[in-house]
Amino acid sequence: MPADPGARVTIGSDLANLPKLQHALDHFGRQHGIPVEAINQLQVVLDELASNIIKYAWPDGAVHELSVSFGAADGAVTLEFNDDGAAFNPLDAPPPRPLQPGERPRPGGVGLHMVRQLVDGMAYARIGATNRITITKRLN
Repeated sequence: MPADPGARVTIGSDLANLPKLQHALDHFGRQHGIPVEAINQLQVVLDELASNIIKYAWPDGAVHELSVSFGAADGAVTLEFNDDGAAFNPLDAPPPRPLQPGERPRPGGVGLHMVRQLVDGMAYARIGATNRITITKRLN
């Protein structure tokens, strides 16, 4: 669990709600003196994971909620994503395959790979009917 339990934001399952998460992360970063470069990288991670959850976790089209907690302790920042969508372990997603000479890149498949490059740790757990993705970024 992130070290600062008060830093939790819940949004509805609509991409229009992403700015609320982005503003919360900026505020958290300023509040905890987190370097701007680290916050910028975490913003990319936040946007990629939250938008993927909103787009793909709920095929029923009903209104759902996504909660994100922010924590800072021991020289690291933690983001924890919780949703009640379909089970999906992002650690199982294969890396994008290399392009062949002359081949044009196809959309999709690089976001989770990019997330893995920007963070120091990523964990997934299915707890009951909830997906939990925990991201850790060291600040040193």
